[in-house]
Amino acid sequence: MTRSDFHAHFHSTLEAAGIPLEEVRALWARWAEWAGESRLGYALRDPHETVPEVERHLEVLRRLAALEPWAHIAGVVDFAGLQLGIDRRALIPRPETEELLGFLLAKHPENAPLRALDWCTGSGCLALGMKHARPAWDVAGWDASADALALARSNGRRTGLDIAWSEMSLTDAPSGTSHSWDIMVSNPPYIHPDESEGLDASVRDYEPAMALFSPMEDVLFFYRRIAIWADYQLRSGGVLWLECHANHAAATSQLFAEASRWSHVQIHRDFCAKERFVTAQKL
Repeated sequence: MTRSDFHAHFHSTLEAAGIPLEEVRALWARWAEWAGESRLGYALRDPHETVPEVERHLEVLRRLAALEPWAHIAGVVDFAGLQLGIDRRALIPRPETEELLGFLLAKHPENAPLRALDWCTGSGCLALGMKHARPAWDVAGWDASADALALARSNGRRTGLDIAWSEMSLTDAPSGTSHSWDIMVSNPPYIHPDESEGLDASVRDYEPAMALFSPMEDVLFFYRRIAIWADYQLRSGGVLWLECHANHAAATSQLFAEASRWSHVQIHRDFCAKERFVTAQKL
């Protein structure tokens, strides 16, 4: 297959799969970089030249046409200056989560020996991002999914960052040492199952439901559990950082505003001006 033929086949295949033209162009740019070229470099080559390893590239195209996320195909994602491995075992780190990390680090600029816990760590992105930016911090990443933790541990080895990983569930009663953490951060499951059909197929069909969806009966279930654990684990003056559904930020903040043991409860907007983050300080 010539370069000209492959370019045309790439675009026609993905457009036939229902992918918008602008996204097809973006995927072409990502593919070209992944293949060791650039979009411009590809265009400047002889269009009649044969594409090397064409079967490998056609397989990538097949996966894209099936709406598999590019991050899964590439196997890596960039997050906060780190390159992390990613696959079906955990959520793909989003720009909003990186933004949450930025807010947290701006609030805690000191590289002092603080203790920080990332609940629902998934790929480990938040735990690793904290440790990368604040090497003196004692950082832990907890998750109920053994598969996600295996990925997080792999990312710890990939980055050379020392994180205390543990398989723990928010549904359990709080245990361990109490009032010992300075910072707690979490991006728990917050999408109601009724919203699943409205999700993009690249999310619904390829990312773990366990990390996406709340229980049917209570969309705030995991935030209620975090409130219980945070009350037990955070020291006085410790800060809780949460990513949440834009439609439920007010209700999430109310969980803490109505409780007597929390102060400075705030909602923060993301770069799209959506109410996305909630912070609270333990009294």
